[in-house]
Parts: sequence; C-alpha cells; structure tokens
Amino acid sequence: MKAQRLVELLIEKKMTIAVVESCTGGAFMAELVRVPGVSEVFRGGMVAYSEEMKIKVLDVKPDTISRFGVVSTQVAVELAMHAKKNSRANICVAVTGYAGPTGEDVGKVCFGISINGKQYVMTKEFGNIGRGKVIDASVDFLLEWLCETI
Repeated sequence: MKAQRLVELLIEKKMTIAVVESCTGGAFMAELVRVPGVSEVFRGGMVAYSEEMKIKVLDVKPDTISRFGVVSTQVAVELAMHAKKNSRANICVAVTGYAGPTGEDVGKVCFGISINGKQYVMTKEFGNIGRGKVIDASVDFLLEWLCETI
C-alpha cells in the first residue's frame, strides 16, 4: 500500500506532512489516516474547494489565479507554501484540478510539493475518465511521487 510506504518513509526520515486539497476533496488525507502510526507524521490539512477559499483563507494571490488559472502549478505552489507557513511541516502538498464530468480541461490536475523549502510541481492529464477515477488517479500519483521524491 502506497500510503503505508509514505508514512513509513516519513517516520524513518523524521519528517512531517501537511496537505491542502481541492479537486480530491480530502481523499489524499483519508488515505493517509488509514495507516497506523500516521499521527507521528501528519500535521493536518484542509480542503479548499472554492476560489474564494483559496484566496481568503489560504492567501493565494488573485493575480496568480487570473494570470494562470485556479488549476495551475502556480496556484498549487502557493497553496503548498501556505500550508508550510501554518503547519511547520517538513513536507507540504497541494492538489488542484478539474475532476469533471464537464469542462474544457477535465482530468487536468496540478500538484505542488514543498519539501524543506524546495518546491516541486507537476501537471497530470488523466483525461475524462470519470470524476471518481480522476480523484483516485490523483491520490495514487501523489502517493507514488512523494515516495520517490522524499
């Protein structure tokens, strides 16, 4: 199980994690908290679904959204940086995307990770595979990417 491997890595490296999710609606955090021992490494997280919440609560700059769009690596990094500032976790993760079922960019998901001050970004195009499958694919990808990155 990828979530278990991630938690084991975090414990082994004495690192902590915080999360901001949008299109995945807390599914990533739900995977994490299923793992025994996660309380040693998981600081917490937030689901920020609306643009307003991203701006007013998580300090995403309105200019960033207007220039790059709410689903962009730039917004994902700003979300991760806010999580970093407020949680003091070593690793902060953010995910924002279009799960569907309608829209021009259905299946586009942007990820931002901040690890000890270094930022990583990635955009995945999962396609119009269905809302639930986009969410599941996003969580699976993020777990795998984190295990490889840390």
